[in-house]
Amino acid sequence: MEKGQRHVAKGDSDVESEDTLEKSQPSQFEIETLVALFEQERYDELVALARIMTVKFPRHAVGWKALGVAFLQMGRSAEALAPMRQAVALSPNDAEGHGNLGDILNALGLPDEAEASCHRALEIDPDNTHALNNLANALQTLGRLDEAVASFQRALQIRPDDPEMHSNLAQVFCDQGRYSDALAHFRKALDISPNLINAHQGIHSLLTRLVPQWHVPMMNEQKRNEAYLSALTSAVTPDTDIFEIGTGSGLLAMMAARLGAKRVTTCEAVPIIAETARRIISENGYEDSIRVIAKRSDAIEIGDDLPYKADILVSEIFSSELIGEHVLPCMEDAKSRLLKPSGRVIPSAGSIMIALFGGDDIRRNVVADDSLGFSLQHFNAIVSKKSMIARSDLSIELLTDDIEAFRFEFERDSFFPGQTVRLNIPVTTSGSCYGIIQWIRLQLDDHAVFENHPAEKSRVSNWQQVIYVSPQPLEVECGQVAVVTASHDRNLPWFFLEGIIPAAAPQFRRDG
Repeated sequence: MEKGQRHVAKGDSDVESEDTLEKSQPSQFEIETLVALFEQERYDELVALARIMTVKFPRHAVGWKALGVAFLQMGRSAEALAPMRQAVALSPNDAEGHGNLGDILNALGLPDEAEASCHRALEIDPDNTHALNNLANALQTLGRLDEAVASFQRALQIRPDDPEMHSNLAQVFCDQGRYSDALAHFRKALDISPNLINAHQGIHSLLTRLVPQWHVPMMNEQKRNEAYLSALTSAVTPDTDIFEIGTGSGLLAMMAARLGAKRVTTCEAVPIIAETARRIISENGYEDSIRVIAKRSDAIEIGDDLPYKADILVSEIFSSELIGEHVLPCMEDAKSRLLKPSGRVIPSAGSIMIALFGGDDIRRNVVADDSLGFSLQHFNAIVSKKSMIARSDLSIELLTDDIEAFRFEFERDSFFPGQTVRLNIPVTTSGSCYGIIQWIRLQLDDHAVFENHPAEKSRVSNWQQVIYVSPQPLEVECGQVAVVTASHDRNLPWFFLEGIIPAAAPQFRRDG
């Protein structure tokens, strides 16, 4: 291809002298054609024309530069490098060319060389925003985040309405943990360019990390809300000081304030959630009754954050496994430092409940069967045996009675050690057993209870059941006994179905 192009460019008989090559220049029409092809994103045609021009005008940078830029836009960075190096060698004072070279070097994972190219571009043109952007990208890769921020901010001083640079700066702020600044620049990018995908994705990633989606169903789960309201109604008096762990939307704090609590203090580790809760609380007219502190509970200090210890400790920070996300150490710390010795805890206790499960609906969602005469069962070996049940429409058959595997007396006890117990659980329904299903029960007070029992279908629920699938389905019969090992390490529970034995003892037995 290149040989043929040379032939067409040079003519059929004459070979140009070195002196002629030095002085030959592309026409304005040829340059404008290159630019038009680039702007129209006709990169294949741009490559073809640029190749012709590098043969016809080998000592002129424009063909080499166009070829490098075209390859870069096509995602062929390795092929872009050599022509762009040639372009800057032929035109060493072209700031744009050095900036393009920095772009290519960043794409090839060579940030040190990219930094040098961008600095050269900025020596020639200190206000070259393309070079400032590429320099910032190189510095971000090198972990020099403060310098990357400064480079992006300098570029935005020159081009304040560049959405890509706002989005790029937001990504650096994410790397620095400056999430409010990141969110502001992502949103600024979308104000300028509403369809900018990387800004939408940046906001999605950031908010998913900071504000998990389960917050929404938690707020809308009336059964849970009513259970907490019932417990608070029984406990709150005009002399009550309340401390809450985990503000969320501020809902529980507002319940307590509306019930007439003397003082309500709530804490939230995620600043964006804390600020949003303040707005919600203010909008509902409780800004004078509730104080929101943007701290983890273990950073709250008596005297600085709380004038004195609380009468009631309220929390809803439980996971679907009850004790995930370090709930137990958090409760231990808050009880010892922030709650009066005679103080109440809501919920007063929590239990991890289990049962053996079966049923065709759930089987088809957790076990790979044969299909259309093909054996697919080896796939089960690479699927996690533990998962959440996100669907409420699945029919789940419980093959045993409900069993309380672990109970945590939050109000009574001050320390919750890890445990391992052996459970002998009578089978009450014959069928195919696929493993163990787990859910939670919260004892809010002596009367109010919340439980996300698998037999109760709910369209809105943030706490899900968790299943532990057995390596192989087991056929069980009523009257047999399932042997289960239950264990937790103060952060996560785990359950193992060890086997099925004859009904030697019909009653549920628990061995510590």
